[in-house]
Amino acid sequence: MYIKKVIKGNGKTNKRYKYFHLVESVRTEKGPRQRLILNLGKIDLDPSQYPSLSRRISDILTGQMSIYEVPLKIEQIARRAATKIFDKNSREEQSKSTDFQKVDIASLKTMGSRSFGGEYLCSSIWKELGISNFLLQSGVSPNTIPILEALVLNRLIDPGSERHTKEWVDNRSALYEISGRPLYHSLNSYYRGGDTLFKLKDKLEQYLYSSEKTLFSLQENIFFFDLTNTYFEGEAKGNPKAKFGKPKEKRTDCRLVTLGMIIDEKGFAKYSKLFPGNQAEGETLSTMIKELEKNLTPGSDKTIVLDAGIATSKNIHWLKENKYHYIVVNRGKPPFEKDFSAMKTIRGIEIKRFEVEEEAYILCRSKRKEAKEESMRTRIERLFTERLKYFKQGLTRRHGTKNYQRVVEMIGRLKEKYPQIAKLYSVQVLPESGKDSKDPGLKAIALNWEKNKKYEPEIISEGSYVLRTDRIDLSDEEIWNTYLMLGNIEYAWLSMKSHLGLRPNFHQKEKRVDTHIFASVLAYHILHIIEYRLHMSGDHRKWSTIRNLLSTHQRVTIAFRMEDEEGKITQKFIRTCTVPEVEHKRIYNLFGLSGKIARISSLVKYCSDHKKTSMHI
Repeated sequence: MYIKKVIKGNGKTNKRYKYFHLVESVRTEKGPRQRLILNLGKIDLDPSQYPSLSRRISDILTGQMSIYEVPLKIEQIARRAATKIFDKNSREEQSKSTDFQKVDIASLKTMGSRSFGGEYLCSSIWKELGISNFLLQSGVSPNTIPILEALVLNRLIDPGSERHTKEWVDNRSALYEISGRPLYHSLNSYYRGGDTLFKLKDKLEQYLYSSEKTLFSLQENIFFFDLTNTYFEGEAKGNPKAKFGKPKEKRTDCRLVTLGMIIDEKGFAKYSKLFPGNQAEGETLSTMIKELEKNLTPGSDKTIVLDAGIATSKNIHWLKENKYHYIVVNRGKPPFEKDFSAMKTIRGIEIKRFEVEEEAYILCRSKRKEAKEESMRTRIERLFTERLKYFKQGLTRRHGTKNYQRVVEMIGRLKEKYPQIAKLYSVQVLPESGKDSKDPGLKAIALNWEKNKKYEPEIISEGSYVLRTDRIDLSDEEIWNTYLMLGNIEYAWLSMKSHLGLRPNFHQKEKRVDTHIFASVLAYHILHIIEYRLHMSGDHRKWSTIRNLLSTHQRVTIAFRMEDEEGKITQKFIRTCTVPEVEHKRIYNLFGLSGKIARISSLVKYCSDHKKTSMHI
């Protein structure tokens, strides 16, 4: 074998391209000819290293050990090439009950270990949803679909950028052995694949909406809506959506983009949309619901559940006008006096119902929430009063601050730092008598404070909140339980941020950011189906636990030497999966999977007349 340089030109642009082929000389009826073994593409090596590279590829294929130290770069290129040759020459082996061969036990090696379990499970959900068929019908080339699947499944198994995805699927994952290899898989192929995926966003979400509805017999009665945001590393000047706002992660130094999502009562995602990072929460509802309506069955009653940030009076008015029911957290003061007497307890929560103008208000109080809020208030209150004491001591202490204007300024800054506690107290600074208050030399002689009694009801209300709804037909418990389902969307945010690579985002261009976030949304569809099925079977483990368990199910290549009937030694490779362990089988059984794909073997045509010590297996 040797390496041959090939130069091709583009007749239209007069551009010339240089490629490298791995070839071998063969005898034919017409004389010696060159046979192409593998197109190596572009390789960044000095021509003097080409013989070393071809020799190392041959050594790997025949199982020989190199007697010279091979440079790392040559070793990496050689191993990639050998893997491609093996894939190119491989064929599916017919299943046999027995197959006894003479094998050199000392030559047995395992190589090419790749993660298999997580990819196998996630790919089965991808196939069950029929996403590949949808992409084909949408005009996507079948040679590109494996890349799109890799972009999404990477978020579930080893989340990262497009560059990271390419490295993962090429070197550490068996995904392409399950889904099939793409025709081209340069780094640009992954960026272009992401662009293709995002162009189909609305159609793909509509398709998933109907597919999941059919597969899981989902209802269209209750929908939950919420927003989250993710931050960018860098200035993100190429993205008009990147704005400074109120970050969920408290990264006030970074620009943000906001993601809105609607899910149903079972936690299935229905629709998502990206907004600028400074988008006001209350202004997004109508836009999202109008998009959701494209998929809804007309005429049925639908209830929208919102958190306090989105439940503005304007949004509630819009829901009423468009004939949607609602369950929301009431903003501001409710239209009744809070009365905590005669409350009934449901699952550790005290609730009491009030009805005002065809709306039901459920006053809720949680002992745990009350203890948490009281703890937070008393801690900050202690810091506030300790600082006031320090200011007061400074009025009589040597080198302490005594200037009246300075003391007033310090108290003003203290109130700005602790606004929620400052309103509970009346603070008074007494100046020297008989002097003008504008006198720069005026001193403070006393500092007094006391708690305002008018805020006592606010303290009593700690741990309480009010739910507001027009569903007066529902019982108190039904209203409260429906609101609790809003936690499903909070879990969706948690999953995307912790397991699905939603943050941080290192892209700077708008379309790259849009694609990055949409891939995480698609990955959530698969993650939720996995967890939903586990839950239905009584298994309450999260995806992160399942992923770690399945990571030990690997796909490997077994290499060995065998002796044929003529006594020649031949190198053979078998590509197969490790035997699934008990826990692997239990998970696969829940999804109707066997945990196996076809065993592939390849008999490489590089032999030796030298006989090895062998035995039958």
